[in-house]
Order: sequence, then structure tokens, then C-alpha cells
Amino acid sequence: MKKMIDAYSIEQSIFIGDKEVLYGVDKTKEYLLMVCYCTYDNPLSASWAIEAIGSDDYLEAMQVFVDRVQKQIELTKEAHAKFGFDMTPFTVEQCIPDNKRKSIVGKVVVINAEPKRYEYQHSAYQLVFADGGNGATGGRGQTVFGTSLSDEHRARWERYDVLGEIKPEYMPDWAKESLAKLKQQEKKSYSREER
Repeated sequence: MKKMIDAYSIEQSIFIGDKEVLYGVDKTKEYLLMVCYCTYDNPLSASWAIEAIGSDDYLEAMQVFVDRVQKQIELTKEAHAKFGFDMTPFTVEQCIPDNKRKSIVGKVVVINAEPKRYEYQHSAYQLVFADGGNGATGGRGQTVFGTSLSDEHRARWERYDVLGEIKPEYMPDWAKESLAKLKQQEKKSYSREER
């Protein structure tokens, strides 16, 4: 089954960085060609088309598509450049084995790098401070909510993607600093709520 955005059948798509670039066709429309970004950064993780343009000129649409892909490549390079540390992915050997029946809330866990897209298969995107979800509490579900220590992006993961809790001796300095900052923000948030 082909991916659809509105009535446009998606013919080309490249997912790089935080957005997917789509090229679609709907021969019933005045502008039969469409190029847009697609993001999944919403509570339902549903595809959400943004910055769409329509065209009836194939070469124009392809140029916009290629330009947007190039822009995503540049943005991803810039994001990676800020990580001045070893990017080698963490492995299960660097983790306390995950017991799915026990809570990981309040712990720094390692997310498996293998299922991630290539540009995210490194250590910067693996360390997560788990803070909720029925999968995180050792319940029957799979949902783990948390904050990435590298960029403080809050997101959802699945418990089956958790390799385990990072062993203290493998916790990098940058992650320790980020965790301390997160916990400080959490303290401030709680003290405001108590007032």
C-alpha cells in the first residue's frame, strides 16, 4: 500500500534528520505534483505534512525535493558537529541487563542503536533518562517516556528497544552533566508546583 498525504500518492521519500522529504502525485489536482516535509513529532506519532508546495512542472518539483533533502543533510551535519565526544554506539555489554518486570523510572537507559536510521546510530542518541510510561514501570505495556541526554528532546520509546541501564563506569561525562541539569530542572519544576 502506497503512502498517501491528502490525495497525493507518495512517489519519493527520503527521511533524514528530524524530517522526511516527500514528493507526491495526484493527477486530478491542478498542481499534480507536491513536495513537502513530513514530521512525526506529535503525541500520536502520526505523519504530519508541513511546508507543502504544489507544482505542475516535474523538474521544478524535483529541484525543490532535492534542495530540501540537501537542507536536511546540512542541518543533520550541524546537529552532529555539536557532539564533541566519542560517537561509538553503546552495546549490551555496557549495560546492566534489562529486567522487563522491574521499573526503570529515574534511571539512565541505553536505547538500541540498530533500529535507528543511520544518522542516529551513535551514542549521542542512545542515553535516555526514563521517567514514565507503563513499560518503564515494569507493567504490562511497552511505552517508555524519557528525555534524551544529548539534546534534551523528550520522546517515547518502546521497552523492547531498551538494552538496559547504563553501567556507572560507562556513563560519559557529558551525560553526567546533562543528567545533573535535568534533575536540577525537575527540582525547580516540583518546587514551583508545591507553591
